[in-house]
Amino acid sequence: MSSLQPNAPHLVDALLSGTEAEAMEIAEQLSMDAQTGNLIYASSKRAISRWVRMRSVSPEWAGAGIPLNAVAPGIVTTPMTSDLLSTPESVAFLDAVVPMPLNYHQPPESIANLLIWLTSPQNTHCAGQTIYCDGGSDVVLRGEDAWGWADARVGEYFQRIASVSPAAEEDTAP
Repeated sequence: MSSLQPNAPHLVDALLSGTEAEAMEIAEQLSMDAQTGNLIYASSKRAISRWVRMRSVSPEWAGAGIPLNAVAPGIVTTPMTSDLLSTPESVAFLDAVVPMPLNYHQPPESIANLLIWLTSPQNTHCAGQTIYCDGGSDVVLRGEDAWGWADARVGEYFQRIASVSPAAEEDTAP
């Protein structure tokens, strides 16, 4: 869920590059300002989602038959969130930041059941995904078109494939 929230792209890039010292320095700078300190957590989640997408199709993961995915939960009722859910004001704030129209806040078992399936032999093809088990928060925040931003990139990809396919060569033959 936090991977959808505003983040610091330069911190995400540092986290993905593996330069821990640079990432720590950027995070420390962000933490000094109340306006940017909240970007650190979301940046780490965005970096994890991107890392999963990059690495899931690698020989080490997909090549070894291991499906690599991430889970992005909404609000899970655990001891960690009990203080956050202790007052009507904090609940209202959380509900505004993480709106969950389907079944509201969730028990840990809902995430555990998803993880059980993702790591089971039944998961034979789900790879590289950040699965939002968030009661619909992803849809509320991103809207119904979560793919439009990629249309141009996907179109370019298929144009490249078409230009090197045997069918394309036949079409241009004299």
